[in-house]
Amino acid sequence: MDSSMSPEERIKAFVGFTAQKDENWQSRISPYVKLVSIKSDRPHPAVTFSFLVDECHNNATGNMHGGAIATLFDWATSMPLALIAKPGFWSYMGVTRNLAVSYLRPAPVGTECLLEAEVVSAGRSLALLKGTLRRKSDGAILATCTHDKVNTDPPPSKM
Repeated sequence: MDSSMSPEERIKAFVGFTAQKDENWQSRISPYVKLVSIKSDRPHPAVTFSFLVDECHNNATGNMHGGAIATLFDWATSMPLALIAKPGFWSYMGVTRNLAVSYLRPAPVGTECLLEAEVVSAGRSLALLKGTLRRKSDGAILATCTHDKVNTDPPPSKM
């Protein structure tokens, strides 16, 4: 992670990186995600994305599959870490330790959503992130998550 980049440039770099290859797991999510806003000030940096539910995300009932929602949360809630990253401190974005998703309402194919992702707490080794998926038309909450991550950065002297 280039710490000389602006917060928006960092987020856009990660979005672009995950959209590069069409054979990875993220390729079904990235094309449908757009950056809406960034709040880089502390204590709770946050990023908001828009997301359009496509047929490739649906289950047998025509709603977004729970696994697709969890994948979206896993990826999107990691993005605010780019706003606080520096060498040795979350520059590799860490790995998931626990992802807990609560599904509240269906998201039918064609639904435009907003996903708000926020850093609740980030220490040297662990981070707690949260996400909220809302229907764009009325703000109804469709799903929420908490996301625990473990920092995988080597010490700055080894980077």
